[in-house]
Amino acid sequence: MTVKKGKVIDSLIVPGANTIFSIYLPKSFDLNKKWPVVFGFDSNGNAGNITRLYREAAEELGYMVVISDFPEKVEIKEKAEYVASFMDHIFSIFPIQKKRVYTTGLGEDANLISLVSVLINDVAGTIAVGDTHYYNSSVKIRKNFSYFGVVNVSRHNYKNFLYNKMYLKKQNAFADVLDYEGKQDFPNPNLFKKILSNFTLQTMSKGVIPKDSIWIQNLFQTELKQVEINQNQGNFLLAYEEIKKIKDKYKLFFDTSYLKKKEKQLKQFKGYEREKKLYLKYDTKEAELRQSYQLSLAEDVGNEVYENLGWWQHEMSKLDELSRSKEKYASNTVLRIKGYLKEKVRNYKAVKFSKEDKFEKTMYLNILSTIIDKKDYESYRTVISLSAQDQDYETALFYLEKLLKNGFKDKKNLYNIEGTLGLRLSKPYNILIEKYLGSSRYLFSD
Repeated sequence: MTVKKGKVIDSLIVPGANTIFSIYLPKSFDLNKKWPVVFGFDSNGNAGNITRLYREAAEELGYMVVISDFPEKVEIKEKAEYVASFMDHIFSIFPIQKKRVYTTGLGEDANLISLVSVLINDVAGTIAVGDTHYYNSSVKIRKNFSYFGVVNVSRHNYKNFLYNKMYLKKQNAFADVLDYEGKQDFPNPNLFKKILSNFTLQTMSKGVIPKDSIWIQNLFQTELKQVEINQNQGNFLLAYEEIKKIKDKYKLFFDTSYLKKKEKQLKQFKGYEREKKLYLKYDTKEAELRQSYQLSLAEDVGNEVYENLGWWQHEMSKLDELSRSKEKYASNTVLRIKGYLKEKVRNYKAVKFSKEDKFEKTMYLNILSTIIDKKDYESYRTVISLSAQDQDYETALFYLEKLLKNGFKDKKNLYNIEGTLGLRLSKPYNILIEKYLGSSRYLFSD
């Protein structure tokens, strides 16, 4: 196979598997030496995008990146089997350094990949982005295994990544979590530079590859500068955590005990103590609200307590007010709590209800969804559909107006909601659409 170096190559065919993969070879790639590799697997046709996420880091640090789509319409077991077979396929084509094989997955695929990677002896570490397998005693963790979690701080499962890290460290594995903020789906590619740099450092410390003292020292100084930047920006907790990591990471190469003084200095800043109290305040608040909401959800969904929908509206208003607070941690705490509620309701929706219960359960859950997330347009559509089928046009029109008030603009979509033929031909339905979108499909004269 001939692959151009220094460029992401998409849509390469996997023989006999009816799948495609993307690959990136660094410009310095040479078939006469063995190379570290990051394997990735994706269920959503994003292999090329994931490869591009790693491209900059792979070029700078000398890694191959090979990301494959999963075969379509296969079960989890078949996906796990495909991971091993695809890796063997790449091993047969390219010169791979076997002790430097890593894996990655994004979202739902990260859950599977971070589990399978522990079970494949050739895999030295994994990078789980957005989601992860939550390890416990049912899975034996190899001593030299390395785990990196990458997650947005606003994600509902953010704290679970931190629990994962604590558990893996107790199992003598290397584990770290890198977080990021913002609304983007993917993290900044610089995070992956940091991760691959760590993998390279680990292999140097184990004698797998020769130590590059100049490169190590430059990386050390770069990370120390970032600690200073975080400190100057008032991110004292982050600066403190980073200096601890640096001290432990680089002590394998030279004496870093003098950094203990820097640790003490950071803790002596008044800003450090204030930030720590604030963090603990919101950490406690989040845990308490999650537990309270979990119990309330179980009771309300189980009994379809429509009377409590007003209480849920009040609670969401309180969260919205909290998110507008200027206090650090407030906004992300609210986003995580709401994300947690959305995930719980999504799980309830996935339950197969009996024929007798299906209508009421589905109606209740979708109304609740619109309260938790005012922009959950699909839930509004479901409520409109169910109400129309039940000939409750008043409720259908009420939720149509709420949908439009909350920014829904797809006029065509409003005329293909299941079970609404009679409703969407009606004057009130079209008047509402004209009011908010400027025109309707069907015109009525006064």
